[in-house]
Amino acid sequence: MQEQNNQKKHLMDLLEKNQVIKFGKFILSSGKESDYYVDMKKAITDPEILKIIAELISSKIKEDNIDKIAGPALGAVPIATAVSLNSMTPLLMIRKEKKGYGTSNLIEGDLKEGDNVVVVEDVTTTGNSLLKAIDAIEDNHGHVKRAFVVVDRCEGASNNFNKKGVKLEALISIEEFKKNKI
Repeated sequence: MQEQNNQKKHLMDLLEKNQVIKFGKFILSSGKESDYYVDMKKAITDPEILKIIAELISSKIKEDNIDKIAGPALGAVPIATAVSLNSMTPLLMIRKEKKGYGTSNLIEGDLKEGDNVVVVEDVTTTGNSLLKAIDAIEDNHGHVKRAFVVVDRCEGASNNFNKKGVKLEALISIEEFKKNKI
């Protein structure tokens, strides 16, 4: 547990050092104004940050009977890949929508009926993209056992996941990050 706390603190320090979470006035993609911005693309392209994320999630699931690690495109794919490599658990990639050519798969990878799946996401506000990925897995007879997000913006995602019956586990909440900054 102490090791996880040390890694979590190190992750927060790296996010700050790499200016992944910026404070100021920002307009989000939703059009809403925010006093901070989470630029997770800076995090998911940094090998040191990805390694810590993978180690944190892998340590949390090592006692679980997990068959697959899944992430929705695009931001979660590097995280899911890193966790897959760290835990030696096969990877699933969930598309936003079926492609109109080739196999037209929504899920890339080998999801078998009854597989236990962990889903990961980079940042979440309401959690809708991750909830859609969970629906895709369940619609294809997989069982989502756990859901992780690197940064939770604390704007309703946890409540939406609770309604679905899945606990969202944030590595870091924006509230924790703000407290760490003070």
